[in-house]
Amino acid sequence: MSQDIYQHFRPSERVFIDKVTDWLEKVSDTYSIVVTDFLNPRQYFILQTMMNGYNKDDLQVFTSASIVDTEYVKLILAPSYYELDILDFDLACLQIDFASKFVTLKHAQILGTLLGETGLDRLKIGDISVHQSFAQVCVSKKMVSVFTESVSKIARSGVKISEVSPNDFIRLPEQATNQVVMLSSLRIDKAIASIFNKSRSLAQGLIQSSKVKVNYTEIMQNDFELTTGDLISVRGLGRVKIGQNLGLTKKDKVRIEVQIISSQK
Repeated sequence: MSQDIYQHFRPSERVFIDKVTDWLEKVSDTYSIVVTDFLNPRQYFILQTMMNGYNKDDLQVFTSASIVDTEYVKLILAPSYYELDILDFDLACLQIDFASKFVTLKHAQILGTLLGETGLDRLKIGDISVHQSFAQVCVSKKMVSVFTESVSKIARSGVKISEVSPNDFIRLPEQATNQVVMLSSLRIDKAIASIFNKSRSLAQGLIQSSKVKVNYTEIMQNDFELTTGDLISVRGLGRVKIGQNLGLTKKDKVRIEVQIISSQK
């Protein structure tokens, strides 16, 4: 199956495709359940696409989005007879309280500290929602004590970490605006420059300094070619989703629909 599915996705996604193949075969062959780590929306899309190649009467997929509204989700892949137990998601929510009068914490600082102090993989951490005086983060339930016992300070600020109900997770609302932009090509450096009204050299600098991701994967090539559905994240500037290609203008520029996304704090 993997060889057929490879052609629909980028070569960089083959490792994840192989992992999903192993998951699906395990459930299908051994009738056991698989609980994933946190998957980003692109990975979830790939998994859903691959599910089309299996008998849906034999497999079920449950998402933690039914418990808490997040971008990153945990999935349960299970045989048809399995009845959902939400505890099987191995999901927890932590609240990080800090003195907002003296410090402002950022998403990158929180993520960097949580990973650096615990040595855990990024896949063990889901959404991080940063508010004025506290932040919340979704984690694997089994890892709660690791975080509460290992982290007492973030960016030189003392913090208090405690577990709260997933029902109390507050996701930051997003605002999205749709625009049509003219691009000389779908190279990522040219797209960033045009969409964010920056110079091409600045766009290339952002790429080379590891501040650009496409579909949640870091991109280092200036000539990386974008396609419909790609989500571009540029640290410090925002996120953009590439929409429909509307064809060429008379001056041979590509007319592209884009959705510009920003979180409202």
